[in-house]
Amino acid sequence: MSRHPLRTWMLTGALAGSLALSCTSEEPFPNVDELELLQSLHSPTRTPPKDPTNKYGDLPAAASLGQRLFKDPGLSGCGNISCQSCHDGEGRSVDTPKATGCEGQLTGRNPPSVLNSGYSTWFMWDGRADRLWNQALLPLLSTVEMASSPTLLRARLSELYAEDYRALFGKLPSEETDDNVLLANFGKAIAAYERTLVRNDATFDQDVIRFLEAVQAGKAESDPAYLGLKTFVRTGQCAACHKGPSLSDDQFHNIGVKDLSDSKRGVAEAAGKMLGWPFNSAGPYSDAPSGVESSRLQRLSSDLQEKGPELEGAYKTPTLRNVELTAPYMHTGELKTLEDVVELYNKGGEPAGNYAGAVSKTIKPLDLSKEEKQALVKVLKSMTGAAK
Repeated sequence: MSRHPLRTWMLTGALAGSLALSCTSEEPFPNVDELELLQSLHSPTRTPPKDPTNKYGDLPAAASLGQRLFKDPGLSGCGNISCQSCHDGEGRSVDTPKATGCEGQLTGRNPPSVLNSGYSTWFMWDGRADRLWNQALLPLLSTVEMASSPTLLRARLSELYAEDYRALFGKLPSEETDDNVLLANFGKAIAAYERTLVRNDATFDQDVIRFLEAVQAGKAESDPAYLGLKTFVRTGQCAACHKGPSLSDDQFHNIGVKDLSDSKRGVAEAAGKMLGWPFNSAGPYSDAPSGVESSRLQRLSSDLQEKGPELEGAYKTPTLRNVELTAPYMHTGELKTLEDVVELYNKGGEPAGNYAGAVSKTIKPLDLSKEEKQALVKVLKSMTGAAK
């Protein structure tokens, strides 16, 4: 990453403001800034960018082992919860606001989809993991979710996966004396599998390309995607945060979602804890702990000190790719449909006092027409990628 996420988060707000100020409702769509933004909304590469902190991330043997581990409920303390329990089906999530873990316990938030997760650089809704492989450790060890432990993990690996583990990591699980190395290796295998869960090439991409051709030909307003894209980019300001090939800035924002839970502070609380976590990307279990990883975590530390109050109640921007498949929505899972999501943004979030902190300056009532709302929902549904 060329810029630190929290700094970029602040710049995102500035960009949204500049877009709003640089155009009027009478100005033809798209203007120069909007055209540049539209040109960035192309389908991501078919393979996620390499993760230098996980040297096993693109090895077929690691993905194969990771897939088996992903589906194995025997890795949980209760024996009936696997990674797939919360990340199954077309959307690779659950269709309920929260997921069910060991002993019927409910997760605190709606599980994010693992589709296209290899394109992200920050994980969990509140950013408490900074790489895909270390994210996998959080549900494994959570007493609410899989309730596992290094002892249980070592026993299960030794029982069913010993030779596969040795072929990949150089020793048997029983010979791995460092619990943290064992955990990190588990996470890196899971991440290798999750990096294969790519679903791009959506109708949306074809629509954008065709619309750009219509713009060049001077026929933008006659294109079928005109109203939807205009609402997405200009009127609804969605593209201020949902931009780039992944349709997410991978940053953190307070958009006014109702949340009075104990964890309502979001990234403002979780990011600080992640900085002291031995499994973070600059820690001893990373395969590239120095350089870029160390620098970006140092900048994170600085930004938390400088901009802490502005990050209260901020959560990660989810990708909009395949969003039709991942209902319900928001970190609370309280919004059942895409129409509900559009209505939340249209009213500028919930009233103050329903969440920690204050909403981002870009979150304001939109006053969208019925036609604009319908066109926007149609655009969101067009972002579903082709099944592999």
